[in-house]
Amino acid sequence: MRAPSTPEAEEYVGLKFVDRPGASARSPLVVLVHGRAGNRDVMWSFERAIPPGAAVVAFEAFLPDPVGGYSWWDFLAPGSKRKAIASAVKRLSFALERFIDLEGLEPSQVVALGFSQGAVLLSSAVLSGDLSLAGLGLLAGLVPTPHEEPQILGSPKVFVAHGTKDDVIEVARAKQGVELLRGLGLDVTYVEDEVGHKVGIEGTRALKGWLYGVLGERVVA
Repeated sequence: MRAPSTPEAEEYVGLKFVDRPGASARSPLVVLVHGRAGNRDVMWSFERAIPPGAAVVAFEAFLPDPVGGYSWWDFLAPGSKRKAIASAVKRLSFALERFIDLEGLEPSQVVALGFSQGAVLLSSAVLSGDLSLAGLGLLAGLVPTPHEEPQILGSPKVFVAHGTKDDVIEVARAKQGVELLRGLGLDVTYVEDEVGHKVGIEGTRALKGWLYGVLGERVVA
């Protein structure tokens, strides 16, 4: 059963969150990261794709967005977003480390799914070496071109789902990210749907199959 964070937990972790316990302390952990103007509740629409025995946590960004909800950095601020993204990466990686400690978890694997701005944040965190993941799901997002030599920890499997009619992040940008990650030697699964800025039926179905494939027998229902 999902439970929102308490004020005490939020102070320790550094972010608000909603979590669902796993079957045991060693169950895989799936991290959900929303996009611009989202909150800790919006990513739970992907819960049906996640194996029932996995632990799940959805974090909420720290910056109130002018259009509502919360964002990881200000899209409207002038100039480069590089420093703002790097700062958000540090806050997310710190929050994940603290959450695992708070709950006394020893996850067999950690997989993270990010939508739009959340996908940019997660791919940046993986390329910088700030997050060590078994799997990285990039949903209607993109991979920013790294300004430094990538410092990827391990060999995370990557899933990318994008809509061919996406008018927020063009599908060509998603494909550039796929090629970048494959060029770094990563195993990337790419799925397209004839939808806009969202994950369609085929993408959701493929995401479920990918998650079960990455987590495999480690999940106990």
